[in-house]
Amino acid sequence: MNCHYQKIANYLAFAEKEYNISICIKDYSGFIPVNRELDEALQPFLTHANAFCMYIKSDRHIYHKCLTMIRKMNNRFRKDRCTFFGMCHAGLCEYVTPIINGDFIIGTINIGFFGGYDALALNRIHHVCAQSELLSEEEAVRLYRKSFTPPTISPEVLIPTMELIAEYLSMTYDTIKDTHDASMRRRSSNEDTILSHASEYIRQNFTEQIRVSELAGFCHCSESHISHIFRKRFHVNINSYINKVRVEASKDFLVGSQTSIADIALSVGFCDPNYYSRVFTQLMGIPPTEYRRRFRKQGVQD
Repeated sequence: MNCHYQKIANYLAFAEKEYNISICIKDYSGFIPVNRELDEALQPFLTHANAFCMYIKSDRHIYHKCLTMIRKMNNRFRKDRCTFFGMCHAGLCEYVTPIINGDFIIGTINIGFFGGYDALALNRIHHVCAQSELLSEEEAVRLYRKSFTPPTISPEVLIPTMELIAEYLSMTYDTIKDTHDASMRRRSSNEDTILSHASEYIRQNFTEQIRVSELAGFCHCSESHISHIFRKRFHVNINSYINKVRVEASKDFLVGSQTSIADIALSVGFCDPNYYSRVFTQLMGIPPTEYRRRFRKQGVQD
C-alpha cells in the first residue's frame, strides 16, 4: 500500500483515539475508489460509524435523508469554501472542511462530535423519531448520550490539520482525475455509501453469524446488489470479507492471551475451529499456532 495513504489513515485513527473525536470523509465525486490503495486506507473513515448514527440510519427514510445532506453541504460550499460548524438534522454537531480541487468541491472531512446545544439536539432527535415507525426516541437519546463525549482538543488546533489533509486529498485527486469519469461516479456514488455502511455493520457484528439478507436489509438494498458491490470493490464475496475481519480480530488474541485456538475461533464468530485454522492459513500464509509462536507478546506464557 502507498505509504503516504497509510500515514494519513494512521494519523486519522490516532486523532480519533487521542482527541476523542469522530472523523468521516464524504466523497462527493467518487474519486477515492478510483485508487484501490487510497480506498483501502480510508475505508474506516468513509461513514459515521458511531452507534447513534447507525441506529438512526436503520430507517430507510432517514437514511436517504442523511444522503441529501451531502447536496446541501455542496451548495453551501459553492458560496463559502471555508470550514464551518453545523448540526445535522438528527442532532449531531461537527466541523465540516471542504476538499476543493479547482472549481469543484470533491468532498468534505467531517469532524465531530461537539456539544453545547443539547436542547436543540434533543428536539431534532424527537423530530426524527416522530417521522419513523422503527425508531424509538428513548433508544435514540440513549445512544446519543453514549456516542457524545467531549473532545480533548480545541477546534482551533484541529481544523488547520484537517485542512492540510483536505489539501493533500485534493493533490491526490490531481494524479487520478484524468482517468476519473466523475459523471459516472456521481451516478453510482450510492455504492460508496452502501459499502461503507456494510463494512461498519460487519465490524460491529462480526462475532455473530451475519446473513447477507440482514446486511442488505441494513443497507436498504437487495442481496444481489450488495454482493455485486463487494465483488467489484473488494474482489471477494461477502462471506470471505467477513472471515477476513474475523481473522484480523483473532490476531490480537493469539499474541496477547493464553486463550486456546478453539476458544479464539468461537469468540470471533467461527463455528468450527478447524475451518478457522484453514481460513487463517489461507489469509496469513501460516497456521494460527505458528502465528502465535512467532509473534507472542513478551510476558504472555504458554
